[in-house]
This record gives sequence, C-alpha cells and structure tokens, in this order.
Amino acid sequence: MEATTPSDSPTIKPINKGVVHRICAGQVILDLSAAVKELVENSLDAGATSIEIALKDYGKEWFQVIDNGCGISPNNFKVLALRHHTSKLVGFPDLQSLTTFGFRGEALSSLCALGNLTVETRTKNEPVATHLTFDHSGLLVAEKKTARQVGTTVTVKSLFSNLPVRCKEFGRNIRKEYGKLVSLLNAYALIAKGVRIVCTNATGKNAKSVVLKTQGSGSLKDNIVTLFGMSTFNCLEPVSISVSESCKVDGFLSKSGQGSGRNMGDRQFFFVNGRPVDMPKVTKLVNELYRGANSQQHPIAIMDFTVPTRACDVNVTPDKRKVFFSDESSILIALREGLQQIYSPNNARFSVNKVEEPAKEPGRSELCSPRQKSHKFLKTIVYG
Repeated sequence: MEATTPSDSPTIKPINKGVVHRICAGQVILDLSAAVKELVENSLDAGATSIEIALKDYGKEWFQVIDNGCGISPNNFKVLALRHHTSKLVGFPDLQSLTTFGFRGEALSSLCALGNLTVETRTKNEPVATHLTFDHSGLLVAEKKTARQVGTTVTVKSLFSNLPVRCKEFGRNIRKEYGKLVSLLNAYALIAKGVRIVCTNATGKNAKSVVLKTQGSGSLKDNIVTLFGMSTFNCLEPVSISVSESCKVDGFLSKSGQGSGRNMGDRQFFFVNGRPVDMPKVTKLVNELYRGANSQQHPIAIMDFTVPTRACDVNVTPDKRKVFFSDESSILIALREGLQQIYSPNNARFSVNKVEEPAKEPGRSELCSPRQKSHKFLKTIVYG
C-alpha cells in the first residue's frame, strides 16, 4: 500500500449548518420522554398552572403539550424555533443563578429537525391566538389566526420520521418508550406544586384514556396520594436533613418495616431545586441503608435537594439530568448520617399508645449533620 503524502490529505471544511443542526438535534432529543420533557419544562417556565400532555398511539403518531402559561409574544414568533435562541439566558454567568428549567435554546429547534412542529399561542395582550408552522430548520413558514385561551399548545407529529434507523427503533419499542415517559411525568407531577398535570393517551379509534392526573395541590403529600394512593403514603416517613445552613434535603422515604417498600426500585425520585435529576450515588446510598432495615424490598424515595445555584452545575448533559456539586462529599456524608438515624435500630424509639411529635414541625423528623456549628440531638420516630 502506498504511503499517504501530505498532498493527499483531505481538506478540512466547515460542516453545512443544516447538517450540523440535524446531527446535534439527534443528541438533544434522544427519545419520546426527552421530547415531552422539554415541552413540559417550557410550560412550567411559562408559569402554567395547568398542563395537559396528550399522546396519540403512545406518542408514535403525535404528541402535544397544552398549557395555560403566559403565551408567546408575536415579536418572538420568527425566532421561536431557531437554534440557541432563548429568553432565559443572557450571558454565561447567568448559569450560576438559574431559576428556570430550560436555558439552552435547543428544544424547539431540535424537535423541528426531528419531526413536524406546530405551535398555537396567545398572550393576555392578544385578542386571538396564532397558529404557527415551522419547517425542519426552525424557520416560520406559515401563521394564521385561531381560537384559543391564553397559553400555548405545541404539537409534534411523526417524531424521528426523517431518521430511518431511529424511527424504526422508536416504533418497535414504543411501549417501552411510553413507560419511560409516564415514569418521568410522575416525577414532574410529584414536584410541581400548584400545577395541575394530566396525561392522556388515545390508540386507534378509541377514546383517550387518562394515564395520570394531579389536582394542582400545593402539597407534596397530596401529590403522592393522588398519584400512588393513600396506602402507599401510609408506608412513608417524612424526612428533613440539614446539610448546612444553605443546603437541605426534604421528602419522604419508606418506613423500615417489612411491607413498606416495593419489590422494584421504580418509585425513586430525586430532585435538585425542584428539577428531576439522576443521582446514582444518592440512589445507591439510599438503597444500601434501607437494606439494613428491610433486605427484601426497595424503598420508595422522593427527595428534593435544596442547594444554592452557585453550588451546582446543571449544564452537564443536553437533557440536564446529570448534576455536578461543588461539595458532593459533604452532601453524601450528611445524608448517610441522617438516614442512619432513620434506619438504624439502635437509634429507634417505639411508642405504643402515642406518637411523639418533634417540637419544631409536626409530622417531620428533622435530622442535622454534625458538621453544623450548632449541634442538635437527633430523634427518629418508628411507628409500631
């Protein structure tokens, strides 16, 4: 084989912008749950108090997210679906003080590249709504007036239709994709206090059926009861763990008694500042300590970590599910110490005739890390 000479080296040229868009879109929107997640987060960022997710044939034919948020102003119509256009971020330092779910300006643009996207929207300043149609590059190609209340509806048809291999895989695994989506929507339905969330699905000519529904309560307890039932809630222990003055963990965990957990670890939800995230180290720790109290089952875990925005980085992966912390070790140490107070039999106290309530907040066991300056005695209630 002849050696390649420098003159034979191919010329390096820029990739066509349209090709770049399609390549990157496929990395932002990996599956059905990622696609719907982006739209639900947009609705939450728009201040919606009611969000409906409607699916046709489990999302294979089309899906849409309908909200009563603030709507989209007409002066934003042309740039709405353009790549890296957003109203939520001005400069890079803003990443250290994020209060919104979205900020990358990729969601609608990516959905345009992977399917057929239309938007109906109206603000309180507009007498009627506008129906917008976008092409695969995110350009606005048509608009017309339509009837709608204040808010936004985003519809995506034929997701992945222009990626033959992924489209075939998507159709073959649609039930699995649908299951992942429902699990993800449960996470948002749990943590979104004061927001009514409904998901429906229609197959063939059948009428749509309700998959999940919350009432818009401002209580995490009410959301748990609505989604999973009172019998599940009665198996949970409220927990509050103080990591530091500015960092704490609140939520619910399975009680230590046999029968309080589940045979599968499918109801474990972790949040950072109200954002559903993946926390593999925390998940491993929770399951490890729970096995000491109940070796036959997995715990139900619903835990929200309140962390200063400057102490965490959510811009790690396109789906924003992975989070880095500036002091992860302190969080894990405090969490281990707190959970040991719940699940260690040496620290448990039984009350037969009454349940002794902590002085500060009824119904909640407050656990504080020894790393805090003011040391507090820990007390755990185990129900007999």
